[in-house]
Amino acid sequence: MKNFVQLFLDPKIGGNRIWQQRGWALLWLVWAIGLLTVYYRQFGYTATGKVPNPDGVSVVNVFLDAGFAAASMGLFLGATIWLLQRSPARREQWQRSQILLGFGIFSSSVVLLGYLFTISPVAYFLPAFQEATLRAVQGILGAGWVLLAAQFLGMGLFHWLRWQFDGRREALLYQISTGLGCIAYLSAGLAGLRLYYISSVQILIAIIVLGGACSWGWHWTRNGRQQPDFVKPVIAPIRRRSGDRLWQAIVLLATAIALIGALAPEQEYDALWYHLGLPKLWLQQGFLVDLPADFISLYPMTWELIFGAGLAVGGQIGAKLLHFACLPLTGLLVYQLASRFMPRASPWLAVALFVTIPIVLWESTTAYIDLALALHVGLVIYALLRYENRCWQWLLLAALNLGLALATKHLALFVLALTAIGLVLKLWLQERSWRPLLFPVLVFCGFSLLFPLPWYLRSWLASGNPVFPELFEIFGAPPDRWNSLTESGLGKFLGHFGRPRTLPNLLTLPWDMTVHAAHYDGALGPLFLLLLPALLIRRRFTPATIWLLAFVGLFLALWASPFSSFQMRFLIPITPLLAVLAAEAATPLASILRSLTHRGKSFLFAGLAVLLPLNLPPFIQFHEGDRVQWEGWLNHAMHQIPFAVVVGRQSQTDYLQHAVPSYRAWRYINTHLPTNARVLSFSSGDHFYADRERIWSDATIAHPAIWGASIGQEQKAFQTLGKLRISHILIDKKELNSGALKELAIVQPSTITNRYVVEYEDDRFILYRIR
Repeated sequence: MKNFVQLFLDPKIGGNRIWQQRGWALLWLVWAIGLLTVYYRQFGYTATGKVPNPDGVSVVNVFLDAGFAAASMGLFLGATIWLLQRSPARREQWQRSQILLGFGIFSSSVVLLGYLFTISPVAYFLPAFQEATLRAVQGILGAGWVLLAAQFLGMGLFHWLRWQFDGRREALLYQISTGLGCIAYLSAGLAGLRLYYISSVQILIAIIVLGGACSWGWHWTRNGRQQPDFVKPVIAPIRRRSGDRLWQAIVLLATAIALIGALAPEQEYDALWYHLGLPKLWLQQGFLVDLPADFISLYPMTWELIFGAGLAVGGQIGAKLLHFACLPLTGLLVYQLASRFMPRASPWLAVALFVTIPIVLWESTTAYIDLALALHVGLVIYALLRYENRCWQWLLLAALNLGLALATKHLALFVLALTAIGLVLKLWLQERSWRPLLFPVLVFCGFSLLFPLPWYLRSWLASGNPVFPELFEIFGAPPDRWNSLTESGLGKFLGHFGRPRTLPNLLTLPWDMTVHAAHYDGALGPLFLLLLPALLIRRRFTPATIWLLAFVGLFLALWASPFSSFQMRFLIPITPLLAVLAAEAATPLASILRSLTHRGKSFLFAGLAVLLPLNLPPFIQFHEGDRVQWEGWLNHAMHQIPFAVVVGRQSQTDYLQHAVPSYRAWRYINTHLPTNARVLSFSSGDHFYADRERIWSDATIAHPAIWGASIGQEQKAFQTLGKLRISHILIDKKELNSGALKELAIVQPSTITNRYVVEYEDDRFILYRIR
């Protein structure tokens, strides 16, 4: 046993450590085979017919889809490996690049067209083509105008401040993130003046674009092709690494799939509830409406204002595409992090690892805010790593993006705590004195808190709690907005994710959250757990690697603490850093695999080239190994590519009727009920498609009439409904038939007979009018 341990720890054994490397390589191969066998056990379940099929997806279609994708990727992979091994490195570099890029585009086309034609043999009939085309064109143009306005604002601000960046990529990232923040707060100013209407936002975007175009045209006529003064020329050439074209093709494929998803009508719960639902209401009313019945009404809403700009200029697809834009932008950030701070890692491999994360890919197709949060957090980390020798530009850029993150989601408070501590340690290691670091830390924290301050103040004035509904035990809340019962209900909902926080569960958390991802409401895929252990092989780390490892580890610790919830979405802010670290781990891993065979690196790249596309649809169902014991479905993952509605083979109405259960009911309500109707709804996550006033059945003010009125208390229930001016009740028949509502006074058979009139009914919902 002693000799076995020495084999791994003593570098003098085995002649230039060859036996030590072989030992590590064999250990890693055993780990990889075991992990992948357990993770992809769904392949075996599907082959034996043990898989539940809750969405009614044809298994034959799934395997046809998988066959098309596997065949095209296999063709591309084989061609890539052949070219990498047989083509002379320099003489045919240009030709090889073009061939590889061509194969990448070809494979992507085969996958997408193959998927389309396996859905239906008559896919070329496109009855809703005009509707789909207008929707896509409006969305693309609208999102493009908003992003262009953001870039002009960022360019103008940095030109005025005389800040400089190393190259256009670095400048572009901070220009757009800063410009989007400017658009959000300019929109907030319009709302403060009660001028936040569609026309006002359109005029705002038009003025910014026209002003920016005039300024840029003046600069062009004066300086020609000369670099802007805020961009320093980069002398170092871009290094090409083996496998880069392969990773670029995978990035292209994943981005194309995400774009198709982003061009489909919105169907996701939180997006329809408040990420798009509230901006739609604000644009109708002209100001930031506070809805006491919805606890989300007092969240920080900076990105909701950005979505409002997208809605005003490009409709719901324009808003979705603004969040989709965070995928290539964050991918560019990952490239910058890897190329600047991880010189041994492949930047394109890091980008491929990032864009193929299942939950990240899904986020880019919907109007959530977690991917935007990841962009801001990544820019904070990048700027702090660049902060040296009291360069105030990078400290202020870090504080600005941290402020935008705090103004996007309360989760960024974790980032504030960790980065403040990290900045203190970094300055202390440089100065070896506490006094010089006090002022930069105060500037960093104080400047970053200025951005969420309006949201915290708004929440405090309305509820007495600056971070409502968090910290309810400390700050409390008005009884019509929140109470102990609703706090308990929210706590139960947040607590049902993951496993109980026992010591054994916490020690095995990385394994459990990877292999049993469905319990954490999302999936990261197996590649991080596969690659990151290879970092143990390294004996020395760069300072940037140490800082990234510390930040990721501490963020995971806070995520696993009682202060958070075991939702996989809450880990999206660190996924760019995980991708960079995983790409860094691939370098020593390739080195030790070469000790087994001289083609060890090729084998590693071939394995990654197979595993990365397995994170994409239609292979997501193979990430669901728990479905034999659990009849659910992996949430927050892209199961299918919505080709039919995007290309016009399926109408928007038909698509939403299948995707949003209550869509048909709300279409009826919008067209048949009077404008002063007020609906008590047992459905949620559909607000964007509702045009009538509503109160959710779980709202605090509705509790006395719903959950607080049991059998025999009908009088109490209808007195409360009368005070709330409820005229109609929309009930989910699935919930009613399950028995979840059987104790409620308002759904008793005698109550329904005597007090209600059926206004509308379909196979899922029934709408009653109160007599």
